[in-house]
Amino acid sequence: MNLGDYQNSFLSAESNNVMDLFKAMQAGQITGRDTTNLSLTQEPLKMESLEATLKLLDYRDKDVKLHTRMPKMEAYNTVEEFLQLESYGDRTGGFYREGELSDVKDSRYKRRSVTIKYIQVTGQVTIQAQMVRSWVPAMKKEIENKAMIVKQIADRALTKGNSDIIPEEWDSLYKQHRSVGVGEAYLYSTEEDYFSSNTVIDLRGKSLKQEDVETGAVNADDNYGSVSDLFAPPSIISALAKDYYQDQRILMDANTAYKGIIGTVPKAIATTMGDVALMSDKFMKADPSKKIATAIADTKAPAAPTAGTNPALVSDTLAKFATGETGAIRYAVSAINRFGESALTLLGATDITVTIGSAIDLNFTATAGAYETIAYKVYRTKPGQPYTADFFPIFQVSAAQVAAGYDGAAAGSVRDRGRILPDCEQAFLTEMSTDVLSMKELAPISKVDLAQISMSRQFVTLYYATPALYAPKKFIRYYNVGKQLTT
Repeated sequence: MNLGDYQNSFLSAESNNVMDLFKAMQAGQITGRDTTNLSLTQEPLKMESLEATLKLLDYRDKDVKLHTRMPKMEAYNTVEEFLQLESYGDRTGGFYREGELSDVKDSRYKRRSVTIKYIQVTGQVTIQAQMVRSWVPAMKKEIENKAMIVKQIADRALTKGNSDIIPEEWDSLYKQHRSVGVGEAYLYSTEEDYFSSNTVIDLRGKSLKQEDVETGAVNADDNYGSVSDLFAPPSIISALAKDYYQDQRILMDANTAYKGIIGTVPKAIATTMGDVALMSDKFMKADPSKKIATAIADTKAPAAPTAGTNPALVSDTLAKFATGETGAIRYAVSAINRFGESALTLLGATDITVTIGSAIDLNFTATAGAYETIAYKVYRTKPGQPYTADFFPIFQVSAAQVAAGYDGAAAGSVRDRGRILPDCEQAFLTEMSTDVLSMKELAPISKVDLAQISMSRQFVTLYYATPALYAPKKFIRYYNVGKQLTT
């Protein structure tokens, strides 16, 4: 045998034979649809392999916790009224002499109201999409998807809705709790009265701890309330749980406690006023930070505001800036309406250095555009960060509030007294019962088919409702809650 024998073998006789053998062994990495009009071997014969289950990448039904937990009540009108017993009567005196007639003590009542608002989402599926075979029925799945959108909108609006900012929105639990204004319809005459009340606990960037929950429970009890649930974004509940890590002990009785699992995460906290369930809801999270260079306007949003005079430092005895919160900062503002938010407008050409005992007055105006500016969202950086860094939303103001002068500022200006810190969250503690709050539903989440005027089927998923906070003083709100565990 010599080299020529190998050269004439079946592996090397002709290049076509080699290619034929290669093809005969190949299944390929393409699917059937990619082989159309191609002359191939095994590939066109392969069956498609598609799992019959749909993998969910968006939020789940169990993520909508606050709305699910809210007590539901039927509504019968677009304006829902409720009655409050303010006082059994004057509590002075009470003891009298023999034979003496006691004084008359009148009870006091008040009627209040909330307005039903309308959440709607339209879906559409073509006739052809309903006819073709599919692992997921197109119409049924679209109905489910639109219901999930409505649930998310409702859940988010329970803590973020504000009819002063967007008139079409309902007033959230937070908005009804922050009852500030002139007249008997309001609980507090000024922002300072509200923030200094015992229904507000300001943590100034520190994480929420058991002692803060205990304080809130005691404050609710002072106002003749009970507590059952603490609702907060997941980062806040997580930081609260981390506070227990270093104090954990493993109970070695495997049948009752340990069971091979290391670590304990609290699901509830015992207070002197009762046990409090820890409930995390991701839709309670603060709106995300933005950068000047990358902030993009939403569709149908107003034009970005026009910056006025540079932010001005003013002496203010009601300012809340404290040690660790002062330094060089920058401000930005966006314009908003019910459709969305504009890009950011940077306020001022240079940093402004905030000090203890001072506040900052901001000046800006609406810019003419296709869509009207209804309100503004004010952003601020953390101290020491440049204007290219993250801007965090701190508060919203309506166009009317700006025109009148907001929180102590002159007409046409907005004042930041440092009440809200950047990159912090909020939480609340209350009793989830109809004695304190409820969800008034004129129409629960429902589907209404629209008239068919094209080769597609349209429907509207709707929810007509509003939250009602009957007893705001039995509702404890936590401000400026730090996202990370602090000592």
